[in-house]
Formats: sequence, C-alpha cells, structure tokens
Amino acid sequence: MPTFIPFNMRATVREDHKRSFRTDIERLTSGHRGWAPLDVVKSTDTQALLRGAVPESVHTATDASLARYLQDRLVADDDIHVDLTVCIER
Repeated sequence: MPTFIPFNMRATVREDHKRSFRTDIERLTSGHRGWAPLDVVKSTDTQALLRGAVPESVHTATDASLARYLQDRLVADDDIHVDLTVCIER
C-alpha cells in the first residue's frame, strides 16, 4: 500500500488566464482527479490555497519537484494553467 504525502499548494492566476481562473479552481477540486485529490482551504479571484495528498514517489522529494509534477499533470490532463507553490508536510 502506498504512503501518501500531504501537501499545501498555492495556485496563482496567470496573467493570460485570468478569465478562466475561478473555473480552473472548481475543476481542480471536482473530485475526479484520483492522482491528487484537492480541497480548497481559501480562494480569491487571483489565488487559491489548497490541501491535498499524493503517493510518495520521486516527485515528492522536494517542494519544487512536486510543484513541477503537479503543474505538468494539470496542464496535460485538464489544460489548467496556474502557477503553483507547494509545501510538503513532513
């Protein structure tokens, strides 16, 4: 059984995607994302603080590597374009 690594994530709107930010945040937390379920802690029109967990892997070695992994998955899976800052809870 995999070990899950909890993390906090700040999603910040990208200048060229301001119109879709609220929709993107709703899509982030829609529940169909089995690889990283997310809950919104706080949200505004330009930033959202989310909490989630992912299975431990090479991507969870550092905050930066997890941020890159999540950003790449969001673009590839759902065409969601946000800037991410991640803090892994150890």
